[in-house]
Amino acid sequence: MFGVSWWVIWLVIAVIMFIIEAVTTGLATLWFGIGAVVAMIMDLCGASVPAQVIVMAVVSIVCFVLCMIWVRPKLESLRKKNIQRTNADRLIGREGTVIVPLNGIEGKGQVKIDGQVWSAKADSDIAEGIKVTVKAIEGVKLVVEIAS
Repeated sequence: MFGVSWWVIWLVIAVIMFIIEAVTTGLATLWFGIGAVVAMIMDLCGASVPAQVIVMAVVSIVCFVLCMIWVRPKLESLRKKNIQRTNADRLIGREGTVIVPLNGIEGKGQVKIDGQVWSAKADSDIAEGIKVTVKAIEGVKLVVEIAS
């Protein structure tokens, strides 16, 4: 093909796939890169071009399937295990007291929990002195509801 050896073409394909994988980190093009490396090795060993193409496709598919079955679930569990909760996350589910009335429309007000004052918002107006429970955190504001 245009005087270029097939091993060079496979090498270029592999490098391009690995660069795309490094940029996207989605485990999408890595398998084509691995298949291209195997095809490149086959060319250097004297295999025919059709055999190289077939092996490249088979190796890419097998690597992709193995990833979906074995590698990706392990990576997902590691990613979930390494999530670090912030100090603010510990407030979800906690009870506090409204110290500045909460305005449901403007999303303004303040709540005191464990001696700390937090900006808060609620779906409805809540008067000062009412006990509230933290449902979530949006940015730097606690999202609260009247405690049950």
